Amino acid sequence: MIKILGSLIVIFAGIGFGFHKAAKEQKRLEQGIAIKRMLYLLQGEIRYGFTPLPEAVLKISTKTEKEYQPFLKKVAKQLDTHSEESFAKIWQQTADQKLKQVIYEPKFYEILKNMGETIGYLDQQMQEKTILLTIEQLDDQIFLMKDQVVKNCKMYRSLGISLSVLIVIILL
Repeated sequence: MIKILGSLIVIFAGIGFGFHKAAKEQKRLEQGIAIKRMLYLLQGEIRYGFTPLPEAVLKISTKTEKEYQPFLKKVAKQLDTHSEESFAKIWQQTADQKLKQVIYEPKFYEILKNMGETIGYLDQQMQEKTILLTIEQLDDQIFLMKDQVVKNCKMYRSLGISLSVLIVIILL
């Protein structure tokens, strides 16, 4: 009876581990889509609301996923209080502080961080084009990741089940 319970615990733990790793892999892809959505909001504020960049960043901070809100709010606050610093410097410093730990995929982080280098000092049309270019870069990364994420999710789930059953067989 104890061996059966122990075996079941090992099997469920392996399955849980496999599904946890698969969910984390899926989250990487979802973050890219969420960042893209955030950039579309920013572009909309600039294009249709004719909102200056600092105000646009603050406005979209309430409309984005919670994990990106502290970053956007801090950028907006820094732009208000440190008007002598460039947008690029504020954007990159805040990205280092607030986004590096939040974004799982380093390529998404780099794309978003690099956008700050060019967007802050341009006119409205160039800001929109910079955002569109960033969205295209994200689309490219998402496209490249999509198949890999699906394969990895299947692999993690299968490995979780297979390894847990293997461990039970070896221990019996």
